[in-house]
Amino acid sequence: MSKLEEVSPVAAQPVSLQELQRAQPQGKQILNGRFDLISELKVRVEARLGSAEISVSELFGLKENSVVTLEAAPADPIDILLDGKLIARGALVVVGDSFGIRITEVNGAGAQA
Repeated sequence: MSKLEEVSPVAAQPVSLQELQRAQPQGKQILNGRFDLISELKVRVEARLGSAEISVSELFGLKENSVVTLEAAPADPIDILLDGKLIARGALVVVGDSFGIRITEVNGAGAQA
């Protein structure tokens, strides 16, 4: 016998839910400014240097050592995004053997890029 045959049938019953009336929240805040509770949480920050629009045939023609010209000048700021939202802008710098970004502008509004 399969497990489906062993289970007795259960009749589904409709559920009637009342619409929740919005009320002003009261009581203590969940985190209440306790950033220490989430300070070790990891987030992914993305830096966007520029973009390019190419045709599908150009895309399929790309090979090793191909160059795609970005629609950005070398002096243009680099967008820094958190979860797809623009949070800051900066300038490209070299840090040892790596690239880095010096923050030059912070976007407090978190506007969509």
